[in-house]
Amino acid sequence: MKSPRAALTAVVSAVLALGVTAGIANSAPAPAAQAPALVSAAPEIPAENVMAHLNQLQTIATNNGGNRAHGRPGFRASADYVKGKLDAAGYTTTLQPFTHNGATGWNVIAEWPYGDATKVVMAGAHLDSVTAGPGINDNGSGTAAVLEVALAVSRENLRPEKRLRFGWWGAEELGLIGSKYYADNLAATERAKITAYLNFDMVGQKDVTTWGVYNHNATIANHFKEYFQAKGIPTTPISWNGSSDHSSFTKHNITVGGIGSGTDPCYHAACDTISNVGARTIGHSTNAIAHTVWKLAGVSDTPANDFAVSLSPTAGEAMPGNTLTVAVATRTTAGQSQSVSLSASGLPAGSTATFTPQTVTSGQSSSLSLALPTAAPGTYSVVVTGTAPSGTRTATYTLTVRNDAPTGCRFTNGTDVAIPDNTTVESKITLTGCNTGASANSKIDVNIQHTYQGDLVVTLLAPDGTPYTLHNRTGGSADNIVKSYLLDLRTKSPNGTWTLRVRDAATNDVGKIDTWTLDLQNPVR
Repeated sequence: MKSPRAALTAVVSAVLALGVTAGIANSAPAPAAQAPALVSAAPEIPAENVMAHLNQLQTIATNNGGNRAHGRPGFRASADYVKGKLDAAGYTTTLQPFTHNGATGWNVIAEWPYGDATKVVMAGAHLDSVTAGPGINDNGSGTAAVLEVALAVSRENLRPEKRLRFGWWGAEELGLIGSKYYADNLAATERAKITAYLNFDMVGQKDVTTWGVYNHNATIANHFKEYFQAKGIPTTPISWNGSSDHSSFTKHNITVGGIGSGTDPCYHAACDTISNVGARTIGHSTNAIAHTVWKLAGVSDTPANDFAVSLSPTAGEAMPGNTLTVAVATRTTAGQSQSVSLSASGLPAGSTATFTPQTVTSGQSSSLSLALPTAAPGTYSVVVTGTAPSGTRTATYTLTVRNDAPTGCRFTNGTDVAIPDNTTVESKITLTGCNTGASANSKIDVNIQHTYQGDLVVTLLAPDGTPYTLHNRTGGSADNIVKSYLLDLRTKSPNGTWTLRVRDAATNDVGKIDTWTLDLQNPVR
């Protein structure tokens, strides 16, 4: 950073609800996607959000030799922190490397994937500090403010008219190196798409009462002034020509603007720590940035068309040669319905995905058939993509291809069950994906555990009604059972609804199952 800037600165009923794991289909539909926000004004961003980023930058500096300078580990840790936040928020992010003074530096570029890509509004701040200190005002403040505005765009699920792009520059303190590298290496056609670049350098100094507003462009300056005037805060014009990253853009005739928070007694000094910034200052700076970004990006009250895609179930398993069916739902989340073309990727080699129909109008449904003739065993993330004029939306189906029977269909219930005399309670269990036909693996080990004392009959009914008596103890003697039984299913298909029937066989007592567990374990070799 150049010196000219220093001047401004459960009793169970007859049918029990069953938990489900492998082999039992009971998947809920995927959560509905959030609809785009219909807002024309920027949200109020809490100052504490920005202060949290500044505290992280202070910690990074403290843990890395006291600074975040180019070529030092604190800079790369700062870049990773910023990129991680943006990745999680849904941005398309890039670490752009460059070399200066024999060391690698990076620019962090993040693009919000909505709006007209031929009209770009860009906001940026330099990410590096000098070697003398952590650089929390210079320029952790600009870094944190721009980052929090970008995260606010994501939280609002914004659909601006123009494309929003954010940049964090490396090696600014050594002569605007990172921003020059970025701007100079853009193709002329790409530079022409940038309708405005906004720069934020030293925007958090705690004792500021008057904000500097770049005087390069009246329209941009008036947006900033509009915010400050509404808060009763005075402003003054500044240019800082050649001394901050906006100069890398003005040399290419790109319109620029920005703000600075004033004189800093800790400029380029070790005392530029977290104690050098103020929540009031950084809060106003961040909200002024958001106000101007919203204005320039063209956020209106009229929603753009948008849609969502969801799947039911969201996961399943099958053997090679099987076919699975998945329900695909679409819905209109904003604006008008539109035509959506469906496709799938991420399938096992040799497998196919068929949609019936392949094209729907948002709000309609389709059926996806996954044919797995020679699929290799493993777990696959099958991504279903809907493509419409407004863009693409995705949903993911987790596909497990097995090479033997499922390793287990398990049901656990710790609810007390009271069984009056001569009364039966039943639990229905649906098994899917288990072996069928004559196979060495077609056996199920059934394990019953409970603390019931007294006469009890436990029966497992197959889908075709065949009873398997698992326990039959009558005669009144106390009997705490922990039993295991092996059912040979090689002559029948286990898929379908099985009924566990528990009956008190006594005539003059009331039994009680305190806790019980039914395990259906497969395979048994």
